[in-house]
Amino acid sequence: MPFSISLQPERLVLKADEFAFYNKHTGIENEQVMKEHITSVARNALEIYPYPCIRTFGFLRFRITRSPSGYKRLLELGSTRPNALLLDLGCCFGNDVRKAVDDGFPAQNIVASDLRAEYWNFGHDLFKSTPSTLPAIFIPGDVFDPSFISVQAPLRTTSATSIGIPLKSILQPELGTPKSLDPLRGHLSAIHSSAFFHLFNREEQLLIAKKLASLLSPLPGSIIFGSHVGFTEPHEE
Repeated sequence: MPFSISLQPERLVLKADEFAFYNKHTGIENEQVMKEHITSVARNALEIYPYPCIRTFGFLRFRITRSPSGYKRLLELGSTRPNALLLDLGCCFGNDVRKAVDDGFPAQNIVASDLRAEYWNFGHDLFKSTPSTLPAIFIPGDVFDPSFISVQAPLRTTSATSIGIPLKSILQPELGTPKSLDPLRGHLSAIHSSAFFHLFNREEQLLIAKKLASLLSPLPGSIIFGSHVGFTEPHEE
């Protein structure tokens, strides 16, 4: 049943670089037409779940670049490490994935994940893309489901044969939509997650952190980064 929570159209303001980004992907030149297009997608998404970032159009912002050193390292990995793989957890519409691709990270080496698969489809609506034009692999799932990501100790070493394996060889999407991120264990050069950890309490955050650490490659320079809301002093509501 749809949620009766309204959008806040006064918050739909695009900076010059943001408009250029959405113009590039949608082909929409007129600002008013662009706003109508964005609003239409946001309205549909709001019926799935009333996340504040959708109601306030916060989803339009680039979150992946809010960690400058992490983002710089991501792009370095994409250009220097053979088949460096990126996981974007809590990807929503895939804005950050597309930003990384625009800046040079190989789209075919990206895994995007969110609890609700509808949001990834809304991303295709928003950016007028298709799985062919954006060949990242999307895997829906609940981060707390042990069959989606199990709790394992981080890998300390890696074998030469496990380095640089193409993403499709690991996940084999031709056999159907992958159901788990566990096959990626030890293969991910970078994990990005933003506006995500603050949705959960301390114990849940710690569990998520352990799960993500188990997926990261043990190769030096591999990175987990992102930005979240928090307090200067430990606090839960």
